[in-house]
Amino acid sequence: MDAERTRPNNSAILFGGVPTIPSPEVFENARKNNPTWYQLLEKAYAQFATQPENVGVYADPKGKGATLEQAWLVFTLFGVEPYCLLARKMPQNQTAKISRLVPSTAAQVIDTLKKIQSGEGGIHQSTLHYDGKTGHNIVVTSYDQKRDRFIYHDPWPLKSLLCRENNVADVDAQPEGTRWSVTSEELERVIFASMVFPHIWARLQGVDFDLMLDQWKESEFFKFFHLKEISQRSENGMTRVMFSVGPFKESISLMVDNKENGKIVKAVLLINKEWAVKNAMMALDLEKSFVSSFAPAPDKEAYDEIGLALWSLRDPKFAEAAKAKIKNQTQAVQFLDAFMGSAENAAMSTDFGSLSLKNIVHGQEHLHELEFTLL
Repeated sequence: MDAERTRPNNSAILFGGVPTIPSPEVFENARKNNPTWYQLLEKAYAQFATQPENVGVYADPKGKGATLEQAWLVFTLFGVEPYCLLARKMPQNQTAKISRLVPSTAAQVIDTLKKIQSGEGGIHQSTLHYDGKTGHNIVVTSYDQKRDRFIYHDPWPLKSLLCRENNVADVDAQPEGTRWSVTSEELERVIFASMVFPHIWARLQGVDFDLMLDQWKESEFFKFFHLKEISQRSENGMTRVMFSVGPFKESISLMVDNKENGKIVKAVLLINKEWAVKNAMMALDLEKSFVSSFAPAPDKEAYDEIGLALWSLRDPKFAEAAKAKIKNQTQAVQFLDAFMGSAENAAMSTDFGSLSLKNIVHGQEHLHELEFTLL
């Protein structure tokens, strides 16, 4: 079922708008039953999408839905550029803004979702379906191999649009608690595209970027700053390990969260700001080295710029030299402002992780909190 074949006038298919079945009136009434948080999110998006520079680029909140291109662009608002696995042929002018487009067949997309389940223990990918008349967006959460059923969340507040009475492709979705499920064959029949997060796509391509705890303990950062494990706590398949940094146990702490297999998913460095003022060079070196130590390999260049910017504060002459090497100077300045205390926080996200620097108060202590989240 190619999009070009089912849309004779070559107009763009709309997803998430008013469906052909059931009636528009039923759809609008059900929409009012969405949770308050969802309605607030819709309101915020409406204000954004109606700004002059965004009209026509992002989906019209009062329109009939979003095109594939517009559905993909929503992710970029959160700093994410997913891989769009396109299961149906579309005119090139309707996908031009999608920077990561992967032409596929419906069978290939279904196979990819199964591989994600196998590798990640779940799927959780935004997926668009189209039955020849109605387009809609769901989140495929998992795949049950024994029953050959995909479980998904449907934001449609009544019965899923993949229930037999709500689509013309004879798909017969069944309830799964608060979710729904369809067979592989049924989903393959209507799947249009799936948005796969970059770190998951990288794993599918065999890219090795996971940082393991044992590996990190052999790093220069670990040895140079004389890190020593002081406590460990496990809960729900996650282990938090606390480390002291040299002789500065009262002023600095480092915590690392890792999965059962040892993969590090988060690291937090807490530094007492009073100590940092008295030991400025060591504080700069520690924060710069922390960033470098946990930066995901594929994104290392982007995070090294933050470390370089922080390290440049040690001497004005180095700051000028560093400035010439930093590509994203706006982002680097935000982190410098946060470090100096002239801004409350700074944050950045990449394909494989995110970094934040916050000025926080804990009891009587004023702290720098540097946090790395690894995907």
